[in-house]
Amino acid sequence: MAMAPGQQHGLRLVIRSERRMFRDALSACLRAQPEYLVVGHVGRLDDLVSLCRLRQPDVALVDLGSERADESMLRECTALTTVVVVYERLSCADLGALCRVGVDTLLPCSHGLDALLVVLRRYLAGDRDDPAPAQQDCFTELERQIITLVGAGHTVHQIAQLLEVSTSAVANTKRRIYRKLGVYSQGQAMARATTLGIVSRPPDNLLGVNHCPETTMPVVLRGTTGPAWHQVTTALLAGGLSVDNAVNLPTSLLVLVDPTPEDWPASSENPVVLVRSEPPGRAEVLQALQHGAHVVMTADRVATDLVPACTLAAHGYVTVETDAARGVLGALHTTSPSLPELTSRELDILRLIACGHTVRQTARELGIAAKTVENTQSRLYRKLGARNRSGALVAAHALGLLESASGRG
Repeated sequence: MAMAPGQQHGLRLVIRSERRMFRDALSACLRAQPEYLVVGHVGRLDDLVSLCRLRQPDVALVDLGSERADESMLRECTALTTVVVVYERLSCADLGALCRVGVDTLLPCSHGLDALLVVLRRYLAGDRDDPAPAQQDCFTELERQIITLVGAGHTVHQIAQLLEVSTSAVANTKRRIYRKLGVYSQGQAMARATTLGIVSRPPDNLLGVNHCPETTMPVVLRGTTGPAWHQVTTALLAGGLSVDNAVNLPTSLLVLVDPTPEDWPASSENPVVLVRSEPPGRAEVLQALQHGAHVVMTADRVATDLVPACTLAAHGYVTVETDAARGVLGALHTTSPSLPELTSRELDILRLIACGHTVRQTARELGIAAKTVENTQSRLYRKLGARNRSGALVAAHALGLLESASGRG
């Protein structure tokens, strides 16, 4: 018997919920588990139909809350994939409608997350209908990579170098992406892709970080032998990680235990974990981070925290113990992060960027000079930490600002 796609690569899920925080939290929860792959999330049911066509999930998870069931939209979804509906309150008529359109599972919100995971594991085990044949308009892996890199602010030439394809191949693929999304410009494509949850804010060094599975990650151990050294070795081996004290493998993670200056690598291409027998001072923590350390911890935390910290480091995250972090934040005079405050004019321009307008078209729409549009765009990019229009759209959607801008139209 042929194996279903979800069994080969994890269960492919899309999420629909009008509650932005609910779908973001559920997406994060499922993405943290390797058996699930969230390939998109949307707020509206009509967007869910488009998302299912583009990404071909194994399961569409639909949060109705206390809404009435939209039979026509759900019928289109059930024709494309298995649909699981989570609800707060449904009338007898709504329950009958959901059964008529072919919804596979109905789950009250009162049952909680554990009950939902039980349902999803049933599909993970293959207890679902055979998947529909691939549709012509679904996104290919190359198209998904390219739209993600466009959102990260890369040019066609940079994308071609990263993916080792020709610039003409990238340009042609972008045109196919526009057609599948039903748009005609890069700005509109990014707005549509972020709405469908296909593109999110990418991590640093996209496609440049070697992600190693937790159980096979090679670890190079350097430093001073002693109690802390033996604690680290025991924790790594107990966590199923291979340890080599002699060579620095190309894709290894380097763990330094009470290191001397000679133990530090000449470059910081690979993640570095620093373990100290005694709590490090502020200056040492800052110096370690400047030298490429991804983790700073003391030996008394090794037994419980070292392996999880190594896993996070391999995936590009930085982990610093609370006391050390307070010292670093104090040294940097860091303030609490807050949402960027956009002016009315900046929101108008963000809305028109999402519509695919050029600077000249935006100026004409708002009745202002093109130079004013360019200056306002520059301020908008700085506030959002973006380099161009595509990056601004991705950042604005991640912060929930794109919806605010759309509401002004």
